[in-house]
Amino acid sequence: MSKFFQRSIILFLGIILLGCYKQPPVLTTAESLMETAPDSALHILQRVDSKKLSGSHNRALYALLMSQALDKNEINELSDSLITIATDYFNSSDPVRAGYAWFYHARTARNRESLDEQANNLLKAQEYAEKSKDLKLLGAVDYDKADMNFNQKQFNYSIVYFKNAANYFNQIKDEKSYILSVLYIGYCYLNLSKADSAQNYYKQAEKVATKINDKVLLSVILRNIGTLYFKEKKYDEAIKQFYKVPLTHQNNYDSNKYYLTADVHIQTNSLDSAKYYLNKVTDSREIAPDYYKLWQAISEKENDKSRAIYYANKVSIATDSLYKHKLETSFAGLESKYKYQSLQISIQNLTIKTNETRLLLLLATLCLGVFGLLYLIRQLRINRKEAEYQTRLAKQRQELVEKEKENVEKEKQNNQLLERQLQFQTILLSNIKMHQTNTVKRPQVWKDGSKETIEKQYETFWNELKTYVDVEFNNFTFRLKEKHPTLTENDIFISCLLIAEFETGMIATILNVQTDSMNKQRYRLRTKLKLSNNVNLLYYLLHF
Repeated sequence: MSKFFQRSIILFLGIILLGCYKQPPVLTTAESLMETAPDSALHILQRVDSKKLSGSHNRALYALLMSQALDKNEINELSDSLITIATDYFNSSDPVRAGYAWFYHARTARNRESLDEQANNLLKAQEYAEKSKDLKLLGAVDYDKADMNFNQKQFNYSIVYFKNAANYFNQIKDEKSYILSVLYIGYCYLNLSKADSAQNYYKQAEKVATKINDKVLLSVILRNIGTLYFKEKKYDEAIKQFYKVPLTHQNNYDSNKYYLTADVHIQTNSLDSAKYYLNKVTDSREIAPDYYKLWQAISEKENDKSRAIYYANKVSIATDSLYKHKLETSFAGLESKYKYQSLQISIQNLTIKTNETRLLLLLATLCLGVFGLLYLIRQLRINRKEAEYQTRLAKQRQELVEKEKENVEKEKQNNQLLERQLQFQTILLSNIKMHQTNTVKRPQVWKDGSKETIEKQYETFWNELKTYVDVEFNNFTFRLKEKHPTLTENDIFISCLLIAEFETGMIATILNVQTDSMNKQRYRLRTKLKLSNNVNLLYYLLHF
């Protein structure tokens, strides 16, 4: 066999193998457009017949890209059946995609308000992110962790994670994500009544938004700075900020600017100016109650009682309508969607590459037709395995659907109650963990402050601890008091701390006593429980 013929055989087999394992160009195109034109990426993916994708890798990649495209287009996916295909396939061999798979798995859990599942999935995503050292993924994970704490009003923890996210986004020059992170830091400080810190971060966000000339983000930032001044009754500073707010030509943003400007003029009794700006409001749906309240305030200042009553009725109607919203700025959904001509260029490149591949296949087939049979046999084997896989997958999905239907029927009446209980338990557990951390890292939390403050802190902690222990350990405090009526409230408090996994040093810190004194209290507790020396105190409390 000549060397030319041998090389032709190798070339042909290489093309065949490449055709079997190569990532389809349509997925490559969708992946390349995901950041710059997510709507175009979604449109491309929706035209893909996922059943015709060959290979587990391509199916897993499709599941990841589709989940990513849905999220970026603000389509909240509740089911995790799609993204699970990606998390089941991607692993440490591809830590970036594995990390993003678990990240979007966490997003579906968030959409279902499943806090425990969201937290666990984010932790898995973080493991892969740290392994891959992908800064964008690290930033996205920390951003969502911060958002979880923000929604639970844990603002101090939220600030830490948002700062981490901002640092990552700044390193990769992702200005929009950086701005959103910094805005949220400012909003956290505002909730902690630290107006100076909030203003500082708002100014940082303004500087970057001005640099990239993003009018939507500038509108949000300047309106928040102005609102901050307004709350401090610095009306001159507030009006300066509202005047600086750029027009976005989006009615809801621009109308909010006019509404805020009018409110300042009312406070300074510039009623004609207030009317002028209120008349420029073209979209009052989200601010309708407050919008009519301003008209009511103007009428009252002008002693026009009939119009004041008219607008008071308007306020009542707007408050009860479907469009009731509070005056606050939401930063969570500000990731803009931009379209570029790269879609057309990518499709043209895809066509060229496809034609080149077809030409190579044609030439190789003409020269080496004899090897077509080998390819056919191999393809038949692959198709048979794929068919078996699809059959098993369809059967598993059908079983899952049937099982889910049964569960829905059984839990239909109790679902909302169970969700509230789970969220309640999660919050209780989070609070207990926070108290454990405080006793180790910040023991002064239990000592500083006035007597009244410390007593109130103890009362709050005792109520949370008692509720958590009774929920987790089947009415523990009631059963313990019933079996041992001689126990004091302090004895029961120490017992609860022990089964909540507080160490002796932690308990001593909380009770503000020395460790030796704590050991004596444990001994007295054992005596009241009538325990012999060979009986472990914690074991008895957990199993009595």
